[in-house]
Amino acid sequence: MASLKTARVAMAWLLLFSLAASGQGGQLFLNVYVDNTPGKALVVGNVDDISGLAFLNTSDKIYEDNGQIYAVCDSLVEKDDDGWKLSFPAGGYYDEYHAVFFVSGGFAFQEINCTEGLELLSTAHNGSIVLDVQGFGLTDPAVNFSYAAS
Repeated sequence: MASLKTARVAMAWLLLFSLAASGQGGQLFLNVYVDNTPGKALVVGNVDDISGLAFLNTSDKIYEDNGQIYAVCDSLVEKDDDGWKLSFPAGGYYDEYHAVFFVSGGFAFQEINCTEGLELLSTAHNGSIVLDVQGFGLTDPAVNFSYAAS
C-alpha cells in the first residue's frame, strides 16, 4: 500500500515537471471593463499565449505585443432575460490566473459561476460591481456571471 502511494506521488511530480518543462503552463493577468451600456468589453493585460482566448477571434479591435493585450470585444457580454451575462472562457493550462471584471452603471450581481479551483471576491462600490478571480494550476478556467440593474 505504501509503495502504491509513493508511486502515485512520484507520478504526480513527474507530471508537474513535464508540464513545466514542456512550456504548457502559462500566466494570465487580465482586466475586463464592461461599459455602462453593456454589450462591449475592453480586455487589457498580459497573457503568455493568446491562443486559449477564443473570444479574441471576434474582437472589433485587438492589439497584441509580446503577451500584452488591448482588445475591444463584443462576444463576451450578451443580453440575458432581465439583465446581462458575461462568459469568459480561457482554454489551456495556467500556472497563474488572475482576471478582474469591472461593470459600471448601477448593476448588481445575480449569479456567479467559476471553474473549480478559482477563488473569487465580489464587491460593489459607487455604482460599479467588481469581480476579482484568481487561481493556480488550472486547466480551461472559465468565469460566467449574470448581472442586472440594481
